[in-house]
Amino acid sequence: MKNFSTLFVVCLCFTASLIANVESQGNSMPCPFTRVLSVQKPALNGDDVYIMQNLVKRSVPEIPTNFVYDSETEACVSKLQSIFGLNPTGVFDQNTASKLLANNLADGYKDNGTIPEGYLYKVHVPVYSNRSIETQATLYWNDGTILHQFTVRTEGQLDNATGVPLNELCNSGSTPTGLMTFDLNSPESDPIEYGPYPINRAVQGLEGNAFIVISNIRDGILLHTGEWPNWTPKDPMPNSHGCIHGFPLDIKYVWQALVENGVVVRNNTFGQLPYPYKPQGILSIELLD
Repeated sequence: MKNFSTLFVVCLCFTASLIANVESQGNSMPCPFTRVLSVQKPALNGDDVYIMQNLVKRSVPEIPTNFVYDSETEACVSKLQSIFGLNPTGVFDQNTASKLLANNLADGYKDNGTIPEGYLYKVHVPVYSNRSIETQATLYWNDGTILHQFTVRTEGQLDNATGVPLNELCNSGSTPTGLMTFDLNSPESDPIEYGPYPINRAVQGLEGNAFIVISNIRDGILLHTGEWPNWTPKDPMPNSHGCIHGFPLDIKYVWQALVENGVVVRNNTFGQLPYPYKPQGILSIELLD
């Protein structure tokens, strides 16, 4: 009886230790992931599973993208772990998540120099991995004419714990790369935060990381300016929560140039989904390094 009691206590301690280890990993998962993912009953599902599946697909194309951590997803995660030199457990843990982001976050999207039929304009934004580097965006009309070139900033917020910039798949992280539809909206209600001029809104991701998160996971990605306290055009622009920041006079010019060429200022939807209008433009953001 004594041996049985000792064995029971050992089993309880082992189980508690295992649970604590899983919870600890979940608490330290790299953004945008917040929990360890594995096959369970009922099955784990959600946006984090979908993001993971899309990133894994860049190395293991057969993985489903169904928002559900099922047995097929588990097998593909095991395959990915083998590719990365990790123990192929099929459990999407902290080490696997970190390796996945380090190797597969860059989407490989490249602007093809054209504007798809049916759209009136395009804003092209080249960016660097270091998003604190401000870059030159270009506004094109649909015949290829350059309407304006202007300085922008696409860095998001910093992680509160580490001080490292949040990546583009995180809420409040950097502006996602890729191709997405874009539309001119009336001004936001807070001119200090968004400026007094009409803004452009990313509506639907078509390619790259934008396809994964816009607008089903990340919404409110705008091209705008602000009446930022103590800021002057000689200073770096402040970081955003995922938007593209531009100088006030540039955002004013973008609005005026688009309207002069026939683009309509839509009534601001303030994030309403589904978006009620046909987008008039395209936003193309590509990583240079």
